[in-house]
Amino acid sequence: MAEFPTEIITEILSRLPVNSLLRFKSVCKFWNSLIKSPNFIKTHLNQTLISNFDRYLLKSSADSSFFISKLDLHNNQFSFSGLDHPLEYEEVELFGSCNGVICISDYAIIDVFLFNPLTKSYRKLPVKRIPNPERDFVLFGFGYDSKNDDYKVLRILQGYSYRKCCYDEVQLYSLNNKSWKSVQGIPHPYYLPFADCHGVLVNEVLHYIVSSDELELQQCKMIAGFDLRTESFSLIDCPIHDEKTKTYWDFLEFHLRELGGCLSVVVAYLTRDYACMMPILHNRELERADLWIMKEYGNNESWVKLFSVCKLPNIRRFVGFTPVVYSKDGRQILIVMDCLEAGWYDLESGKFEKVTVRGLPDTYFDTGYFVGSLVSLEFKPQPSEIVKRKNKNNKVSDTFLAKGFKLKL
Repeated sequence: MAEFPTEIITEILSRLPVNSLLRFKSVCKFWNSLIKSPNFIKTHLNQTLISNFDRYLLKSSADSSFFISKLDLHNNQFSFSGLDHPLEYEEVELFGSCNGVICISDYAIIDVFLFNPLTKSYRKLPVKRIPNPERDFVLFGFGYDSKNDDYKVLRILQGYSYRKCCYDEVQLYSLNNKSWKSVQGIPHPYYLPFADCHGVLVNEVLHYIVSSDELELQQCKMIAGFDLRTESFSLIDCPIHDEKTKTYWDFLEFHLRELGGCLSVVVAYLTRDYACMMPILHNRELERADLWIMKEYGNNESWVKLFSVCKLPNIRRFVGFTPVVYSKDGRQILIVMDCLEAGWYDLESGKFEKVTVRGLPDTYFDTGYFVGSLVSLEFKPQPSEIVKRKNKNNKVSDTFLAKGFKLKL
């Protein structure tokens, strides 16, 4: 039987999920070499992104383990299982994902890792401690800079005094350079109003909701975008919210998401009774939530309200509203309510169908997703390190994990 040409084998394998490819590495030396090659890894990732295939949900919590579920296996149910990770701590905070790699930390932000959940490769970042944990907070962002073929992590430290922002410190980590450097901060007089909203990656730009002392609570916030290519911030207008808000609601929340490659904003309207009880977050209740999409990135005139939700069937209390991802056919959006219940919202009919969620404890979870990829954080020792390894005749210990890695496609 004649052998298939290499091009055909590559094309077939590039359409398979990561878990299958990891098994197929043992078929023969040629397949093993092909699947691990940078060109194939890039081809496979591009094919996965185009086909919207091999997607996974992640659930992280401040008081529970890390969980993973296949997204497209069954449309009406998700089965979660525990996900092993390189952190010493059980609780995991998810900062973002890009090309199959996620950025995670423990909730005290002692250790920060880049981690591929499917290949299990990881990279530990050297992160400075927060100077004043009780007063300051730190937000992260993670993404890819195609111009320089580099993965970068943004770290924003913001200090408060008497409930006002008094300083910020912005640093950027480059995997190519293997080091942190200081970069331009958020344009004055804007600051980060939310201590738990990490950067949302769209168009190789990390986005954050910002506010200023000049903006009243009812007024629309701004969006600060950090471009990973130019390494600088710029401002984007949020969509105009309902003017009736000033009459019927007393508090607004703005939450950024990425949906189908577009920047989106959830404008959440809190009822008057619950708004006056802030900041006791668990006593709040949403009266309505609007989902806005920026159809043309960077064009403030292209904001479109996709839909509004007031009440959903079988949802006892409307507190949290998080759009996560489009369905494979693009006709529905997965929505997580109250961090616990999930369902598909049909964009054409406006119907909401709950899904069965299994394998999760009864606690609050943040929800994210990532695509499967073979992107690896591979150790590349320096010549001097190779000599040491030969002399000692042993493997490099885990203490070297903070040095010498390069994330590559």
